[in-house]
Amino acid sequence: MRVLDIGSGIGDVAMLAAEIVGPNGRVVGIDKDSSFLEHARRRAVENGCAPWVTFEQAAVDTFSTTDRFDALVGRYILLYLPDPAATLARLLQSVKPGGIVVCHEVDLTDPHPSYPPCPLWDRGYKLVSEAFRVAGAPVTFGRKFGNTFLRAGLPFPTIVSEGTVGGGPGSHMYPWLAATVKSLAPRLAELRLSLPHELEPLETLAARLEQEAIRLGSQVMASIQYGAWARKPL
Repeated sequence: MRVLDIGSGIGDVAMLAAEIVGPNGRVVGIDKDSSFLEHARRRAVENGCAPWVTFEQAAVDTFSTTDRFDALVGRYILLYLPDPAATLARLLQSVKPGGIVVCHEVDLTDPHPSYPPCPLWDRGYKLVSEAFRVAGAPVTFGRKFGNTFLRAGLPFPTIVSEGTVGGGPGSHMYPWLAATVKSLAPRLAELRLSLPHELEPLETLAARLEQEAIRLGSQVMASIQYGAWARKPL
């Protein structure tokens, strides 16, 4: 199979696709960030799949090719596009009839991400969601798959969702939220947001999240992941 990975980043999805298609197939990843592409190419060499995995610098919105693919895949990319349905419709021209379109997106807008309420967790979760919203990429796209696929000219997709839940000692959720907040911190000023004082210092945030959640007996939620897939009509 020939697979086109849109918004391939550092190549996570392309590597997964490479395992599926094997050396008799081909995977092409596209991304506009040259530093991501350099990293992805190194990974392909290290993983031994460089002969059938290539990466090209291109914006998803303007990418065009004469190649024809058996599958179009994308993870965490549609939420960044100004008109994802139109982009999908255009990219479908590069997908063979009967080819599969597979997308993975996220929802991070739960108004009650912990129970019993864990204020520190809820504050960090809300900040992450708000930062994406203000940046123009609200993390709600998982809810929009059905309509987006239909407007792109695809059948209504099969859609699944899965939420990550944690709590108690040693949960990986605490370092996940702390690392996410820390990664966003340098951009908060340009987004006209500020880091809530209770989240500082960031160096101890993961430990404090764990301590508060354990003290309150809280169950904490991360993002809800959505997957959707459909075949291009024959």
